[in-house]
Amino acid sequence: MRLDHVQLAIPPGGEAKARAFWCDLLGLSEISKPPGLARRGGLWLALDGAELHLGVESGFAPALKAHPCLVVADLPALAERLSGAGHAVRPDEAIAGRERFYCDDPFGNRLEFMAPASA
Repeated sequence: MRLDHVQLAIPPGGEAKARAFWCDLLGLSEISKPPGLARRGGLWLALDGAELHLGVESGFAPALKAHPCLVVADLPALAERLSGAGHAVRPDEAIAGRERFYCDDPFGNRLEFMAPASA
């Protein structure tokens, strides 16, 4: 098995904020949604070997515990970029030997960012 995609919810009308965070700040590329799904709003983003789908959810509530973990080549640079843009970075040392931190997207969804595992 392999992971095809992860979906996070965003509130109605949140696409511009999502693009500013995921595309402009984090550097992910938006990919086209199938026409039948495009009218629902939201956006899809390309990851290395998978996709991140941001789906519009009426009655939106952020995911406070459940979260994706994204492996990042230069974790300190990303932490600095996120902090500089006003997103609180919360380091976590609960897993020995794994450098990582948590941060929330503009809607309060919990995200984990982790450095690649040492060989």
